[in-house]
Amino acid sequence: MNNKQRYQNWKKARSDKRDQKQQQGHQQQITLHQLQQIDNQQSNSQDESEDEDQQQITKKEERLNDIKLFMIDYGQCDVKKCTGRKMERFKLLTAIKPKVKFQGIIVSANGKKYVSKEDEELLQKGICVIDCSWAKVEEITYVSPNERLLPHMVAVNPVNFGKQFKLSCVEAIAATLALCGRREQADYILSKFTWGENFFKINKEAFDLYAECQNDKELKVAELKYLEMAQKKENTGQKNYDMPSSSDEDEDQIQ
Repeated sequence: MNNKQRYQNWKKARSDKRDQKQQQGHQQQITLHQLQQIDNQQSNSQDESEDEDQQQITKKEERLNDIKLFMIDYGQCDVKKCTGRKMERFKLLTAIKPKVKFQGIIVSANGKKYVSKEDEELLQKGICVIDCSWAKVEEITYVSPNERLLPHMVAVNPVNFGKQFKLSCVEAIAATLALCGRREQADYILSKFTWGENFFKINKEAFDLYAECQNDKELKVAELKYLEMAQKKENTGQKNYDMPSSSDEDEDQIQ
C-alpha cells in the first residue's frame, strides 16, 4: 500500500469517526430531550394530582361547612363548659344577640313541630340554637315561626349524660343536621369534643328510625316506635346506654 492509499484510508477513518461522534451527540440530544419531556410529563401529572387533591379537600371543607351555624347567646352558661362557645372558638358557629330575628331553623323547646328534611328551605339560611341555662329556660321569651323541636333522644355530654332532651348546643345542632340529612357535618362538629362520637352511638336506635323520615308526621310515628322499643328494654332490665368514663367527667372538660 502506497502513501497515497494510506492517506486516503486515514482520511476516511477520521471522517467516519467524526460522523460517528456527531451521530452519538445527536442521539444524546434526543435522549436528553426525551428525558426532559418525561420529566415535564411527570411534573405536570404531579401538579394535576395535587390540584385534584386540593379540589377534593376544598369540596370536603365545603360539605363540612355547608350549613351555617349560629347561637343566640343569653350569657347564662359557664363559659368554660359551654359547647357553643367552644364551637365559636373553632369558627364553626357565630354568636348573635337575642334581638336578632334569625331567618333559619331555630332549635327550641317552644317549637310546634319537629325539624325534618322538609325544612330544607329554612336550613339553607342556617341553624341556630338558644344558648341558655336549663335552669332558666322558662325565662326565655324568644319567639319565631321557625322554631323547631327535636324528637326523643338522650344527652351524652358529661353534665347531663343520659338525661332526655337536655342536650348541649353541639348535640342539638348535630341532631338537627342529621335529621335534615347532613350527617357528615354533624359528625364533624361532634369530633371537636372527646365525648362527641358517642352521641350517635348511644342514640343509634333512635336515629336509625329517624333517618328515613321526611317530615314532622313521619318523625312522630318513628319516635313512638322508638319509645316502645326503649320501654321494652327497660322492662327486661336492659341498658340503653353506658355511663361515661371518669375522664369524661373531669370538671375542666369543655362541654
